[in-house]
Amino acid sequence: MGITAGSRGIRNIALILRQVVDLVKSLGGRPIILAAMGSHGGGVPEGQLALLNSLGISEDRLGAPLDCTIYSLVVGRAFYGDVFINKSALQCDAIVVVNRIKPHTSFHGDHESGLLKMLAVGLGGPAGAASLHGCEPGLLSRAVAEGGLVVLNNVPVVLGLAVLEDSYEQTRKLVALQPEDFLHGEKSLLEEARQFLPGLPTADLDVLVVDQIGKNISGTGMDTNVIGRLRIQGSTEPQIPRFKRIVVLDIAREAHGNAYGIGLADFTTERLVASLDRRVVNLNALTSTFVQRAMIPMSLPNDRDAIAAAIRSLGVRAGAELKIARIYNTLRLSEMLVSVKVLQEIEHLPFIQVLGAPEEIAFTAEGNLTPFCSFF
Repeated sequence: MGITAGSRGIRNIALILRQVVDLVKSLGGRPIILAAMGSHGGGVPEGQLALLNSLGISEDRLGAPLDCTIYSLVVGRAFYGDVFINKSALQCDAIVVVNRIKPHTSFHGDHESGLLKMLAVGLGGPAGAASLHGCEPGLLSRAVAEGGLVVLNNVPVVLGLAVLEDSYEQTRKLVALQPEDFLHGEKSLLEEARQFLPGLPTADLDVLVVDQIGKNISGTGMDTNVIGRLRIQGSTEPQIPRFKRIVVLDIAREAHGNAYGIGLADFTTERLVASLDRRVVNLNALTSTFVQRAMIPMSLPNDRDAIAAAIRSLGVRAGAELKIARIYNTLRLSEMLVSVKVLQEIEHLPFIQVLGAPEEIAFTAEGNLTPFCSFF
């Protein structure tokens, strides 16, 4: 029996998959973990295996072998073109689809990130991802639904396990769905997930500093719902939040150099650019067709210079009070560092707790910020 595993940093995903593996074994089945991540991991087996391992998904930990085959076959057609499915999935007697239900970072509609997308894109491998992303952005939700249903009608899917998380990215609910309930059940769960979409306590900043970007954090490296930027040709940019400048400092270690989405930032550091796996980033951009997201922002030698450049680009007078916030990444928003002007705007909010007194920003001898975790 095949059990899907994607490339997202879903909380407790290894534990959840292990429970599914144990259940399958208790019923006399032989479980196998199917890499279901489209073109992620560079679109190659070794890259996808490394990505799964970095998420804690391994044969030793789960008690089931991992299959990272990227070869796929056409199983039907949707309005956007051919629908592909992983060759190994076609050899399984049954498949359990496991994925998080969450608002997508590139499109919105009744069906976004979830079980149907795992089928239409994840299990489709690089070819399936490229085929679906060939349609225009405004039709992606429809494509996910239609492509997912094509797979359901041609592959022995027996169960879906939907994961819902709270605003702190903690597991909030697990919901089992029968295949015939995927379409309507996932739509309802997506509406529920929207209520827990995280965000910053202010929608207006002069500069947002993000310590790390990465494919493990979001499909776009930074959650577009948090930063308020899409940068997709033909799509209207969100009205809020409004962040004038975004500075990204580094790539998350678990992303293995995949900083797809760096084009959403205005400034970055030379160490981030040096750590980029350009082949992987370019593949992501070409597959999704959202090439602006792979463009390299203005790069500066260190954190201090990157932040200073962002401030200078605003054309403000020396000594002006700016609204600046620093976050670790767009998944971890429970703690942040803010300038005095931001604090004055948000300190009255009931969910805000101020830790410590105001102090100047500290940089290392190399001109980089003190590690974010040292503040908390």
